[in-house]
This record gives sequence, C-alpha cells and structure tokens, in this order.
Amino acid sequence: MICDLVLTRAAARRIGPAVVVAASVAFVVPASARGGGWPKCRSADPEARIAGCSQVIERIAKESRHNKIAAYVNRAGAYQLKGDYDRAFEDFGKALEIDPKSSLILSARGAAYRAKGDIDRALADYGAAIAANSKDANAFAGRAGVRHAKGELDAAIADYTQAIALNKRFGAAYGGRAAAWRAKGDSEKALEDLSAAIHIDKGQAIHCIRRGAIYQGKNDFDHAIGDFSEAIKREPRLAIARNNRGLAYHGKGDFDRAIVDFDEAIKLDEKYAAAYLNRANAYRGKKDFERAKADIETALQIKPDLAPAKKALDDVNRALAKRAAAKEGAGSEEPPSAGPR
Repeated sequence: MICDLVLTRAAARRIGPAVVVAASVAFVVPASARGGGWPKCRSADPEARIAGCSQVIERIAKESRHNKIAAYVNRAGAYQLKGDYDRAFEDFGKALEIDPKSSLILSARGAAYRAKGDIDRALADYGAAIAANSKDANAFAGRAGVRHAKGELDAAIADYTQAIALNKRFGAAYGGRAAAWRAKGDSEKALEDLSAAIHIDKGQAIHCIRRGAIYQGKNDFDHAIGDFSEAIKREPRLAIARNNRGLAYHGKGDFDRAIVDFDEAIKLDEKYAAAYLNRANAYRGKKDFERAKADIETALQIKPDLAPAKKALDDVNRALAKRAAAKEGAGSEEPPSAGPR
C-alpha cells in the first residue's frame, strides 16, 4: 500500500506529460523598452506583471508593433497564472489582432485553453500555429500534449517526433513522448526517451523522477534509487523525489533508509499526506505499530478521503489489538495447581 510513486502532488500539477508554450514566461522585450512599466511587465510575479503591462497598455499607441504584442501576451500570461482566463483570452485576442498568424501567440493561447480544460479549442489553436509556421517545434509539442490528453497516443507520438526533428535538443518533447510511450505500455521506448531528456535537461529533476518510476514499476529498485538520487541532486527541495526514493528503499526491504527519506520529504512538505502514509508502512515493516498509527492518523488529518490510509489504519488497529490480547493472555495465565503429590 504505497502512495505517490509518480507525480501526483504539487510537482505533478506544475509539470504534466504535455509540452506547452508557457504563458507564464514573459515575452521577450527589446532592451530599449526600459521605462514606463516595462520592468514590471517582464516580472515573474503575476500581480507585478499585470500592473506593469497595464501601464504600458495605457499608452500602447506609442509602442512598437513587437512591444504591443509583448505587453498583451505578458499580461495574458499573468492573468492565466491567476486563473482569470476570460481576461487572459481577451489579451491574447488583442495580440492576435496585431499579428493574426503568430504561431507563438496561438500556441500560448492554446496552452491557456488546455489549462482551462477546453481541449478542442486548444487543439484548434495549436493546429493554427502549425499552419502559420510549420517549423515551430513548440507548436507541435503543444498539440502532442493535447492529443495525449484526448487519448490519441499515436498522433501524439507523431507530433512529438516532429517536434524533436525540428529541435533535437528539445528535452521536454522527449519527456512528453516518453509519457505517451508509457501510456501505450512500451516502457522500453519510454526509458530511451527519458534517458535522452535527462541528458539534455541537465538541471531538471522531472525526467529522472519519471524514469525512476518506470524502473520501480519493473522492481528494478537499484536503478530507481539512482534516478531519484539524481533528482534530489538536481532539485534538493523537491519532496516527491525523497518520497519516491523512500518507496524504492522500502521495495528493497531497507525500512530504515526509507524512513530517513520519508522524514526528509515531510520536512520539505509538512502537508505531504502520502509521505506520512508511506512512513507508516515502513514502520509497519519494522513492527512499530504505534508510530505507524500516529503517521496514518496525521495523513488522514491532512487528507481525510485518502482511502489507503483508512485501510491501513484498520490493519494497524487490528495488529495493535492482537498484540494487546496476546500480552493480556500471557499476564492472566494461571500457575499449575500445587495439589497433593
């Protein structure tokens, strides 16, 4: 009974199997655009970016064509980060009025539609982006992600393959294609693509975690531990990497090392319900049912609907009751009668 072998927490929500043009990344603006709101319009902070870009848009007529597009696209991305899709689409629309055939804008809007869950419109925008620029690797990768989401795995793989052909250093496209191969049940091709992605994106942990998860699914715990360790090296504060390595150690029966990793995962994310449950299971492996129960109860406080934790609590309570009954029985045993000899 293990939890979170793959990305099911915050890390997963940030990085899905698809590759999209990240609207949250500010549009490149020439260095000449320095004042009047531009520094904030390039900010990573959504509120600051909205304020800065709004200041630029107030005097948009004075800006160059490129800068007009940048102001609208950057503000759209900030609205998207805040979940304000109506305003985001309005700004993407303004940018497309200036350049209707921009594959970059169309892909960014496609990413926003996908984030909102409007798969069909996302697919249409990525298709329009490809029609506008058949050399846009990002557009092919974005459409691949949408096709994967629709369950069209062969079409997704074809698009990822085209994206890679256009950009051989496109690590995220290799990662996306690996996810599609895995969904088709071809773990070997998935491993091959993830190996390429790991080599290309040397600073990212996501590909290491995904390859480690495949190895763990094959009960190849040593390779899994190696990948999760590399993920920790690349992103030391990524709790899921610690959690998953703990699961691999658990798979090898090394409960002490597993507990150390679950401890670290919990230090990094004190609301990590699955890590508490996984640590509880390691304690159960050591027959330390009291600690296991405490961890399970904490997991359920954080996530009351965590079904594996409910079952685990029942199991631990039964184990504790059995142990208590055994002790009680031993303590109440009558000595042999000392009757006449």
